[in-house]
Amino acid sequence: MTSASQLSRQQLEHAFELFNKVSGQLTDSYAQLQDRIRELSLELAATRSERMRQLAEKERYAHRFAQLLDALPAAVVVLDDLDIVCQFNPAARRLFDSISVGDNWCETSRRNISADQRQDEMTFFTGTVVSYTEQTLAPEPGRILLMLDVTETRQLQNRVERQQRLSEMGQMAAQLAHQIRTPLSSALLYTSHLSRPDLTESQRERFSRRSRRTLLHMEQQINDMLAFSRGGQYESKPVDLNQLLHEMLQMLDPLVAEQGIRLHHSGLLTAAAMTTGNHSALLGAMMNIALNAREHCSEGGTITISLNDAGNDWEMVVSDDGPGVPNEIADRIFDPFFTTRSQGTGLGLAVCQAVALGHRGRVSVDNAPKGGARFHFIVPKATECHPLQQSDNRELIGSAA
Repeated sequence: MTSASQLSRQQLEHAFELFNKVSGQLTDSYAQLQDRIRELSLELAATRSERMRQLAEKERYAHRFAQLLDALPAAVVVLDDLDIVCQFNPAARRLFDSISVGDNWCETSRRNISADQRQDEMTFFTGTVVSYTEQTLAPEPGRILLMLDVTETRQLQNRVERQQRLSEMGQMAAQLAHQIRTPLSSALLYTSHLSRPDLTESQRERFSRRSRRTLLHMEQQINDMLAFSRGGQYESKPVDLNQLLHEMLQMLDPLVAEQGIRLHHSGLLTAAAMTTGNHSALLGAMMNIALNAREHCSEGGTITISLNDAGNDWEMVVSDDGPGVPNEIADRIFDPFFTTRSQGTGLGLAVCQAVALGHRGRVSVDNAPKGGARFHFIVPKATECHPLQQSDNRELIGSAA
């Protein structure tokens, strides 16, 4: 019995020792847990404080950005992926009187912006001219448009260009006075002979024909001068280049036939090839290039006229099988008063360049691989919707000097 009591007592003592040990471990674990909770609370408080600081800083940035947008002289319009207006600033409101959040941008631009546009500039029906850029909102859908009023800048540029043209017209007047004097004297001499009673009918016809030819030459010189002096000031209307080139071919055919030159055309489209500009100015410029080709073609030669689709542009090409353009004069061929012909004024190709630049296009010349000169006259395509829907920008093309 005593042994059993001793064994039970030892077991109890062992149990109490084990309980005390586990209790101590639990106490230590609880203390560690409290310490860890305090650490996490401090970390959470610090993180919350930093988060609140970041949110406050973002709010300050958002407030500053909103103030910047309101004070910005450039118009800003934000569009979603469906081209719906999501946001705009007061400058945009001044440009687009009726703009509202939820408007369709294409419709808004149609109501306010002229159809005659370039891909980095647009003109409003009110006469305001703005340059613009756009940027996607990636990774979010949509884009942001930035438009800056450059009306005053364009007006100043036009004034400078006008002064330059007036200065050049002074040089032109002196040049033309010299050029016109000789054919005018010839015309006066021929017409004075017409009054002689002893002339035969054939002589009278010959003098009349020569007088007419010299007067037409003088008229062409004066027309070139007037066309050059206008620079790029043209009223813009829809022009079908396909129809224009057909008209040009009809006018050109009898002129080249007199010299035994063949006329060939290629690439003319059955559908309309629309641009915006002045039909008469474009036709006159293309005729100048074609007549220049005729002057350099020998009998039996060929002049080829083609119309090509060049992406955002239309390209009209006039090529001949003459001697081509020497490298030493290729850079000067469009300069006013530069000519290689004794009877030329040097204004025909200068007028072509002025017309091209006035239509927001360009003209250039090179030599064809098989020989002969090749002129490239390029104008932008007419667009149905505003070019802001296209993301690419093109280099600005200045006006003719």
